[in-house]
Amino acid sequence: MVYGITIQIWYYQQKELNRVHPAPFEVTDKATIEAFIAAYPFAILTSMQAEKIEATHLPINRFSDGKLYAHVAKANPQAHISPVQEVCLIFNGPHAYISPNYYQNTQTVPTWNYAAVHIYGKVNYIDDVKTTWKLLEELIGIYEGKEGWALPKTDRLQDLTAHIRFIEITETRLKAKFKFNQNKSPEDRISVIEHLKDNHQKETASFMEQVNQRL
Repeated sequence: MVYGITIQIWYYQQKELNRVHPAPFEVTDKATIEAFIAAYPFAILTSMQAEKIEATHLPINRFSDGKLYAHVAKANPQAHISPVQEVCLIFNGPHAYISPNYYQNTQTVPTWNYAAVHIYGKVNYIDDVKTTWKLLEELIGIYEGKEGWALPKTDRLQDLTAHIRFIEITETRLKAKFKFNQNKSPEDRISVIEHLKDNHQKETASFMEQVNQRL
């Protein structure tokens, strides 16, 4: 009897998991996820501190050493997260409301299409001045490129580094979800894309086309 109850509990747990993260929407390909976080690096760092949820919007990037880094002002509560505390990084991509009128099939309800990646991990703070400066140089290079603005080594700017902390995130797990009507018919998906284009939501339409091409 206990065995039967255990099977039933497992079944409903799996059913609930699939409801929250249905298989058609789940993304597991590492290259796809890395390309996504590189394209949409302005993320949210969330943590639990002193029984309060803290959240900061900030750029989070994969650096040349293969690690994820962010930085915050030392006055930010998230400049003092415990190294044993798990944090969550939330990367958001294109999204849009989807009306039932967008489908060929009329037997449906409204929904929201979106792309998101959640990366969970632990933090390590970088306080060494030289390392902080090197990380700042690399961060600016990511956005400026080789021909763009470079960080000048002035005393004033170097003094400013005393007011920030770089955060190195060691990843422990991740969840990625691209929900773009993969559970609908090809005709419905094409119709949704066309409606998004007509509504001037070209970025979401283009992303959905890319997802559609992989089906």
